[in-house]
Amino acid sequence: MSGSKNWYETWFSQPYYDLLYQHRDEDEAAIFITGLLQHLQPQPNATMLDAACGKGRHATYLATKGFEVTGIDLSFSAIKEAKPQENAFLSFFQHDMRNKFRINYFDFIFNFYTSFGYFETTQEDEKCINAFAAGLKPGGKLIIDFLNVLPTLQNLVEDEYKVIGNVHFKITKSYADGMITKKIVVTDNGKQYAFFERVRALQLSNFEKYFNHAGLTIVNTFGDYKLQPYDKINSERLIIIAVK
Repeated sequence: MSGSKNWYETWFSQPYYDLLYQHRDEDEAAIFITGLLQHLQPQPNATMLDAACGKGRHATYLATKGFEVTGIDLSFSAIKEAKPQENAFLSFFQHDMRNKFRINYFDFIFNFYTSFGYFETTQEDEKCINAFAAGLKPGGKLIIDFLNVLPTLQNLVEDEYKVIGNVHFKITKSYADGMITKKIVVTDNGKQYAFFERVRALQLSNFEKYFNHAGLTIVNTFGDYKLQPYDKINSERLIIIAVK
């Protein structure tokens, strides 16, 4: 299978994706979200949207805190897997985050773990941010967790190899035309498959322009999952909090 323009529609639904990223740090994720909640101080009945929620692990965690949480994702298979976790506080829908969803409804919208910048054009990025802004109540907050471009490019390892079980992964990273591309060649049982991840190399200045056009104002930036101050050169992440 080869990559396509909409690589995210292909790769995220693959069992190889789950296999490659199975060791993501759940404890770190819980610490990050707990710290965010302590910083944001949401009301007990706050409404929250997890945009690009995948299989719902973060939305599910938020719902355990008693908030009204909705998860949306473009992937039918991801939402299908998330659906059994639904309860009175938690619901999931297949939805393209470039399109508006529940106008003036949410107190908080979260976009976790570099789930933005997948699209080919600035216009699509803007459409997505505009949809987020439309979904927020006045005074609501958007939280985007993105990679920090400069250190990511400085530490770009061209070739990486992993073997998980009997499956071999060759991962090649490159940067061109404003896009960071990861090519994943999977060898399994004598057969090869190629998948891609492509993310626009967006910096804080890019987000500032998107937010200004959408009526959002940045109120905080953090540089890692412990919510340390953001540093353009050295921070691991770019975590942005903007208010409508």
